[in-house]
Amino acid sequence: MNFIEQEQQWAEEIKLTSARMAWRKRRQPVPSGKYSWAIWWEKKYGEPLNDYAERMKGQKNKKG
Repeated sequence: MNFIEQEQQWAEEIKLTSARMAWRKRRQPVPSGKYSWAIWWEKKYGEPLNDYAERMKGQKNKKG
């Protein structure tokens, strides 16, 4: 595995971990109180948290 592939793998792992944290608190406000954790996640990663969760759920089901 080269450096770029390793960086991409780490980025995906961080995104998944971030999604897990945001999912548990998705309806709660972020510390600033401006919006929810679900909106924070969407702003950070450019994809709705629900869409990402469904995609990951589908990948998990394919793996077994």
